[in-house]
Amino acid sequence: MVKLDFSKKLAAQDMIKIVMKEKGLSVKEAIDFSINHEIYQSILKAGYASIALDLWGHGGPVRKWEKPDNPVIEIEFDKLKERLVDEIAEKEEVDTVTAISYFLLFTMASLGYHI
Repeated sequence: MVKLDFSKKLAAQDMIKIVMKEKGLSVKEAIDFSINHEIYQSILKAGYASIALDLWGHGGPVRKWEKPDNPVIEIEFDKLKERLVDEIAEKEEVDTVTAISYFLLFTMASLGYHI
């Protein structure tokens, strides 16, 4: 079980809510949905995850960002998803929460959102 604190990651909270609404998922399911090999490859191929994360929402600057009820989430990943997150964290030199934020960001792109 991993405890993720997104309280200082407002963009990630907003993206979690979007995935929840788009796919009819819970908070944990939205995060789990976003972590997969296809998104992992997109993050690596693009090479601009940190810049894009900082720019999240620039396409709709007046839109109010949404947040889950609790920004601290306890979740258990299978070994593959855990490895994908760990590898992004290592390659991008970021913490786990930021790495997961990258997965969420590129999930937004796969859902047709402008990143």
